[in-house]
Amino acid sequence: MFKNRSYVFGIGTGIIVGAILLQLMSVRASAPGQTGLALDEMDPQKLKVEAAKYYQVFDKNTKVFTQTELDETVLKKVKEETDKLAAGKPQDKPKVNTPEVTPKIIIYVQPNLDATAVSELLVKSGIITDRKAFITELDKQGGSTKIQIGYHVFEGVTEIPKVVTNLITVQ
Repeated sequence: MFKNRSYVFGIGTGIIVGAILLQLMSVRASAPGQTGLALDEMDPQKLKVEAAKYYQVFDKNTKVFTQTELDETVLKKVKEETDKLAAGKPQDKPKVNTPEVTPKIIIYVQPNLDATAVSELLVKSGIITDRKAFITELDKQGGSTKIQIGYHVFEGVTEIPKVVTNLITVQ
């Protein structure tokens, strides 16, 4: 009746062996781990210590700021302090002849910032006034992908070609 008796015998044997292996795997999966670190049994402090090995762990009530939120908060505090100093200074002091010193502005360009983000950073810091002109000059000098990561020092409002040269050269 069966022409392929060995074929059918092999399939049956394979099914039986597969079922036995499946049972062995399911029994082993339900066995407790060798490390003894079951999450249900850990107290919160041990769990925090174990998680701290692989992740940054913060308490639930700790406020975590993004970089932009931190920058905004710092700028707001600096402005408040400068307003306090300006209000506290007496205005009737005679001016002493001192040469005008252009303030140095230091910008940190973070990794993975594109030209638009860098132009926004430069406008907010007061180095340039026109974003489009900066991006045009950057494209003209071929520096859209050559902006160097790190600190860049500028002295007051600077001409756009000098700003672009400063950003694409290594310091």
